[in-house]
Amino acid sequence: MTSDPRVAIVTGGSQGIGLATVKAFVARGMSVVAAARGRTRLDDAIAALDPAHCDRAVGIVADVSKEADVQSLVRETAERFGRIDVLVNSAGVSMSARPRLVDTTSAEWHKLIDTNLTGTYLMCRETLPHLEKMQDSYILNIQSTASYASQPGVSLYAASKYGVRALTEALIEEYRNSGIRVTSVSPGPVDTTIWTHKLEPPSADRRAMMLRPSDISDILVWLLDRPRHMHIPNITVTPWTGI
Repeated sequence: MTSDPRVAIVTGGSQGIGLATVKAFVARGMSVVAAARGRTRLDDAIAALDPAHCDRAVGIVADVSKEADVQSLVRETAERFGRIDVLVNSAGVSMSARPRLVDTTSAEWHKLIDTNLTGTYLMCRETLPHLEKMQDSYILNIQSTASYASQPGVSLYAASKYGVRALTEALIEEYRNSGIRVTSVSPGPVDTTIWTHKLEPPSADRRAMMLRPSDISDILVWLLDRPRHMHIPNITVTPWTGI
């Protein structure tokens, strides 16, 4: 495959959709900074990449909910590679149960809002000055079907993802007709380790019907390959079988 000179930052890059995206991007020749909170998991993820591609990936520890971490992450990426072309906001958290709003805590609220929404805001804000220098750059925000339809017991998660949707739609209008395209991908259930933290984890049969992380990373690669005159605001993708 032809080497792709672009440089990408992928948050949540040590597992799930983020890690699948890191693998897909380096396989096409891109340089990728994988950001995550845990050093051990991040190092293991980079070490597990195809040896032919691992020299294109760098792991940087950063908590996207912390402004100083985000600023350091973006600064180090720009200093190391001299450019930033693509931002993938994949870092996210959910809750281990489905409580009614009245039974939630402020700590749970802040955990979801700070990571899912504030993290996306901070990453976009700090990366945009670098993206503006490029002629063809991209922000790809991983949302959720919960960004468009909420359900009982997911009020906090849905609020955070509705917020990402609003932020994404505003960015689209702010940068329309510029060299920066902005697209969200809103998946339904994806088979990642997030399910192992649930108080009532889904069965193996149910997880087998879910989307795979690579399904989403394949879509992100496809979006990067669209011609510059084409813009797709959002792609919603769900399992074909009802789960």
